Amino acid sequence: MSVEVSIITALYNRLDLTKSFLEDLDRTLGKIAYEVILVDDGSTDGTREFLQSLHAPHFRCFLNEDNLGYAGSNNRGASEAKAPILCFLNNDLVLHDGWFEPMRDLLDETTGAVGNVQLNAQTGRIDHAGIIFAPWGIPEHWGQNYLCIPKKGGRDFKAVTGACCVLFRSVFETVGGFDDKYRNGFEDIDFCLRLRESGLRNKVAFSSRVGHWISASPGRKDKDAANIRRFLDHWGEQTSKWGMADWPSHYLRRHTRNPWKLNGLKTLDALRMLIGLSKAPSQWMLSRAKSLREEGVP
Repeated sequence: MSVEVSIITALYNRLDLTKSFLEDLDRTLGKIAYEVILVDDGSTDGTREFLQSLHAPHFRCFLNEDNLGYAGSNNRGASEAKAPILCFLNNDLVLHDGWFEPMRDLLDETTGAVGNVQLNAQTGRIDHAGIIFAPWGIPEHWGQNYLCIPKKGGRDFKAVTGACCVLFRSVFETVGGFDDKYRNGFEDIDFCLRLRESGLRNKVAFSSRVGHWISASPGRKDKDAANIRRFLDHWGEQTSKWGMADWPSHYLRRHTRNPWKLNGLKTLDALRMLIGLSKAPSQWMLSRAKSLREEGVP
């Protein structure tokens, strides 16, 4: 039987999350024809033994000899996929009913990756509904801590997070997959920007919602400094320009829940940028960009 979508998930420990995640898949995908490709990246907590116990025909499991990281593991999974649609999912997601269909429905010949709305699994607050950029060039999550965002339809963004996204397999292959020189960070943003560079649109489906136990895999942040430097070396000039337009309203909206956390200087700069009184990065923005490029400190 042909399958509509190949679910690809890279695993590194956290067997507890993997088990609940697989239960969610079975519960939420209903009559959709799917396969699950699980790529273990050297787990030591019993995950490998658990994978060997999975006998359902729609599961295919692969064990990496060496730890390849997010990019390498997902590239391996994609190379084994049989369906025309790829869906990359983290195992630290809590899948809500109806999460897949709105993402699939936004796919067309103009589309790169389609993401969705992700809620912090601990607080229930919005954590991600698209990627924007800061004036110092690094990505930030649009929607994070906002009071509300649209509940229907979709919107173009320059990038989406790889924690939950769908795209055509042919598109993934055309741009060459994830860059495995990144190590567990920024490879999804780099991938989306390459999709955009090729003329495709990245989108978010607002009616698709999942929970996310954020950065639950061990070692998730260990290579952030090197990843940041690599990303900024390649994309920083462009993303910093985007950030001048993206950041002001985002900074103000993400603090509407807790206005006491607003920084006076940042708030003033955001307001000046919004009304057009300032079109150049301020000194503290330039200092932060310099620090990121030299030290890779988030």
